[in-house]
Amino acid sequence: MLDSGLCEGDRIGNNLVRELSTVARTSSYGPCGPFLAMMRLGVVLLVALAVMVSACSQPSPELPPVDVPAEVVPDVVNAADVDKAFPFDSDCRLAVGTGVRVLDVLDGTAASEALRPGDILTAVDGIAVSTREILLRVLEDRHVGEDVAVEGTRGGVTFRASVPLSPVPGEAGRAILGVITETRLEAVPPTGLSDAVIDDRLARPVIVDGRIYRYGPLGAVWTPYPGVPTERMAELGSDIYAVASGEPLSLVRVGGEEPISIDPGPVVYESPVGPLEVVASGFDEVVGSVGGLLLIAGVAAAGPGDTALAVLAVDPLTASVEWIRPLGLSDAGNQLAAVDAYRSPSGDRALVALVEHDAAGGARSELFSYYLVDEKGEGTVGPSGVDQFFPTAGVTGWYDDDSLIYVVDIEVPQIARWSLGTGEHTLLKAYSAEEAFNLRTVLPVGDGEHIVEVRDREVSLIDVNRPEFTRLISRGCRHMSIEGMESG
Repeated sequence: MLDSGLCEGDRIGNNLVRELSTVARTSSYGPCGPFLAMMRLGVVLLVALAVMVSACSQPSPELPPVDVPAEVVPDVVNAADVDKAFPFDSDCRLAVGTGVRVLDVLDGTAASEALRPGDILTAVDGIAVSTREILLRVLEDRHVGEDVAVEGTRGGVTFRASVPLSPVPGEAGRAILGVITETRLEAVPPTGLSDAVIDDRLARPVIVDGRIYRYGPLGAVWTPYPGVPTERMAELGSDIYAVASGEPLSLVRVGGEEPISIDPGPVVYESPVGPLEVVASGFDEVVGSVGGLLLIAGVAAAGPGDTALAVLAVDPLTASVEWIRPLGLSDAGNQLAAVDAYRSPSGDRALVALVEHDAAGGARSELFSYYLVDEKGEGTVGPSGVDQFFPTAGVTGWYDDDSLIYVVDIEVPQIARWSLGTGEHTLLKAYSAEEAFNLRTVLPVGDGEHIVEVRDREVSLIDVNRPEFTRLISRGCRHMSIEGMESG
């Protein structure tokens, strides 16, 4: 858009000069100062370039601006309407996806013969589409001309239609349904939720106002989970486990009846001096899971008086310890202890956060290193990238199966991506001071496209590639993620 002969890109360019000067004057960000300064400089350059190209280029002629008829303006399409459905001064309300509303149908596409603005799409090819994100996932990798079976409601009446997918002008091979859509949300109090089946590997348990729910972030589906939260828990399959109180080698399934007594071993540990038989001698807390095993921070023994802090992998179904990995000592001679574990989206790996444990004083240090491990116990302390930059603010989760994200505070919070394949660290999103207001933490969904922003009494889903498609998750609630136990 032009304003008095100056395009938005020129204004950004002028701001970029000032930003570069600020970076040049920055003397240090601590021991990793040069790296963080370059990271910040890099993201400023990339963001500014993208904005300048977008702002100063001509709009694409293929997809004209959408003129939404007034009679089909959705209930939740802008901030004002969101506030009506989710008032700030109300009690806790969860956003539940109830379908995908058609805002407009693109002329020249096959959808123009079958769909209308105002239609609510509820299923495609028999798959429930509760949100726009789910609709896009269902249509991924489809081909031009391929028929999709659409189900929905029109004016409250159920309808079905077969719609051939249309091509995108100028993008060979890309197929679209040919509609502009948005998620239809319903504000539901936690006590008003009904049981729903969540068949999504990205779904996770969360604690909302002191109760456990399983939540599918892309589908906006919630279901209550039986049982009372404990201090530390981890999900495995559809169950949640914790260490049984007062039982040195027992687990409890949250919502279950009796504690599960675990066989301590022995198991063989391939130590640097040769194979050793070690046994579990104590469970501290469940920190996460990998594959079909729970990861437990505890104590292992190779003989009388020979004990060490370790990660113990336990199969709760067979009630057995599958492998044990003593964590050894830090450079300062203190034992290393596991405090958190982040399961990859595919579940085949976990990243375990380690701290130094002072046995004499009982104190624990800040984050010391990471242990990347698979279901068989194969892994390494200090995975790729730790040597070039150490994410001392702590990882918040897996961005996709090959990388994680963490929050770093460079004047304002910024999200960094850590590739475990290359070891590289790059900035994923930088916040302005205004955007950072009330921001508690940022959690990745795990699909490489979405993140969850946790703010004071408001949680939102953000599309990283299209941040304009921000969707409310809840308002007026106190959230706590079981993985990592982040609060907000």
